[in-house]
Amino acid sequence: MKDEDRNGHITRRDFNNGALLGSGAALLGMSAPLLSGCNPGGERASPASEIHSWNGYSGVGDYSRSNGNIESTREAAHLIRDQKVDDLMADLIDSGEIYDLVVIGGGFSGLSAARTFLREAEPHRTCMLLENHPLPGGEAKRNEFMVDGKMLVGPQGSNVVVTPTGSGDWYDELWHDLGIPRDPAFQPLKGYSGELRVSKTNYMPMFGLAEQTATAGYFFDEEKFGVASYWDINSSENGYENTPFTDEERADLARLHRGAGKNIWGDDWERGLDSVTYRHYLEDILAVHPRITQMLDKTLSTTGGLGADAVSALFAMKSGLPGFDVGFGDGSFYRLSPSDGEATGIFSFPGGNDTVYRLMLKRVMPDAIAGDGSFGAIQNSPYNFENFDREGARLRIRLNSTAVFIEHDGPPDSASLVKVAYVRDGKLNLIRARGVVSAIGGWVNKHIVRDLPESYRDAFGQFVYGSNMIVNVALTNWEFLVNIGVSACHYFSADGLGGFCNIKQPMSFSDRQAPFDPKEPVVLTFYIGFPNPGLPAQAQAAQNRYALLSKSYADIERAIRAQMTKMFGSAGFDEDRDIAGIVVNRWGHSYIVPTPGFFFGV
Repeated sequence: MKDEDRNGHITRRDFNNGALLGSGAALLGMSAPLLSGCNPGGERASPASEIHSWNGYSGVGDYSRSNGNIESTREAAHLIRDQKVDDLMADLIDSGEIYDLVVIGGGFSGLSAARTFLREAEPHRTCMLLENHPLPGGEAKRNEFMVDGKMLVGPQGSNVVVTPTGSGDWYDELWHDLGIPRDPAFQPLKGYSGELRVSKTNYMPMFGLAEQTATAGYFFDEEKFGVASYWDINSSENGYENTPFTDEERADLARLHRGAGKNIWGDDWERGLDSVTYRHYLEDILAVHPRITQMLDKTLSTTGGLGADAVSALFAMKSGLPGFDVGFGDGSFYRLSPSDGEATGIFSFPGGNDTVYRLMLKRVMPDAIAGDGSFGAIQNSPYNFENFDREGARLRIRLNSTAVFIEHDGPPDSASLVKVAYVRDGKLNLIRARGVVSAIGGWVNKHIVRDLPESYRDAFGQFVYGSNMIVNVALTNWEFLVNIGVSACHYFSADGLGGFCNIKQPMSFSDRQAPFDPKEPVVLTFYIGFPNPGLPAQAQAAQNRYALLSKSYADIERAIRAQMTKMFGSAGFDEDRDIAGIVVNRWGHSYIVPTPGFFFGV
């Protein structure tokens, strides 16, 4: 297919219904461009005019309303950024509504606040939750596809759970209350007789040098390494002998994999690790070659928001990156065997943590989602949007509503009510509350909470926010992966979109799922961070956010297709035949970057 044909149409292919994350106000820093049409490829095309040029293709069904930060949330966010809210005051709509509690933000934090209120407040007390996106959940949303009559699900962002230990703590009680299975069933691999390890998560095989939970391959290309492109499978098992690194670099990789570490702080090692960057720890304390640090950056940035020269070494340890196996107690996650109980207790739900969110929402607002609320039913049941904002309900959720200011209705020390203004459909609305929980990011709170003490505003201003992008590619088959012999892929993209992608072993939840067979459809998920070493952390974050948000969907789709063709073309991959659709989920402020001093102070 020619590029001009690809950009003129977009596939439908029967698409059907993934901390504090995913606010539309994440786009405060810049505006997303509106560029030309785009196309995920495949069959049964529809006009590009139906597809948003920045959001891109998002599937159909409930989750097609909201994939990552979407363009429709920008205008209200820009009112905040540009201090233009007062320009709308002349047309303010004061509804006269008064609630006992107003919660700003419909992610896990906001829904948890509403859940706590409903459980602890008197039965007649009321709560309004304002959510700026067309769908609640923050980053805990999914992308769903129906390819050739088979259901596929991928995470938009928030992902991975750890099974409770049964200790009876709050986490254990939450799982019990929500009816989450402790040992869910996963589909067995069929149609392939070779040895292939497939992770139950998108995260475990990504971290550090982890390869034990998946058959992982490293793709080394000519553009980046100056050698004829090739795959090296399970590199750590042969001491990295087949990699294009120097002898010194290979020795450092092998040393990290075997188990390295150096505690120069004694009993106060946690504070010590938090006082230095991960790069300082690796290069200056462990004497690791800088190229190895750069290799680890692409992984660290997907969980810490930035790379090793900006992130606390203690955070790197907590995230399972290598270098902490000697002198610091227990080893990192990447050292665990797949048969280890702790490792096997880590898994992903089909769409990531949206399953937990949907179960929680069903408990606090039973009519919000169809079905009986069981774990199986919650996977496929549609939202009942007409029940979100019902007059007289104890809890109401108002979507597409961006809070733009919060202030006391009178002197702060004596006011009995708080005014909350929000923009919906371009109009400024006002409601009041006896209490407010603003469960959104500090980069927004510092602007909209008008009575916020200056010390809090200054503290919010010190946080650094990293960006992240998750791309789900619906495939008609994945035979090219087994032809290579991998289920997880590390790569080193020259255009900044890399690099890790994998398929995960699907959880069993529906008879409409595709069998886990290389000849059947599957979702290939890309987790893409933006390491950008050299600048101060704030400057890195701003530059990375611009790189993420300035690209059109067509730019990203084209880069993903090119990367896949480069990696998989020799194994039989054909983009027009094998790609059923591509959904891009961008998160401009996905993480607070844990810079040195994050845990213990500077």
